[in-house]
Amino acid sequence: MTQRPEDRAGGGAQIVLDPNQPVPMDMVGHVTSSYWSAELGRSIALAVIQGGRSLQGKTVHVPMPDKVHAATITGMVFVDPENTRLSA
Repeated sequence: MTQRPEDRAGGGAQIVLDPNQPVPMDMVGHVTSSYWSAELGRSIALAVIQGGRSLQGKTVHVPMPDKVHAATITGMVFVDPENTRLSA
């Protein structure tokens, strides 16, 4: 599944549903890669998430040493999901 991080969260980071749970946290996936999208003006990331399709539109969390990053589970297409930019 893909995710839309609210800010930059690095590749390899673990994903949780509840950022307030005690350590060790129950992980539901991990970020496989994260990039800055100049087209979108924000970060995008790819992740492997248990039950990812059923979580579309939901917020997940990526705990890091300095802060917890929020991310929204999205579809696989980040730019022009309605395919309206393609001209005939």
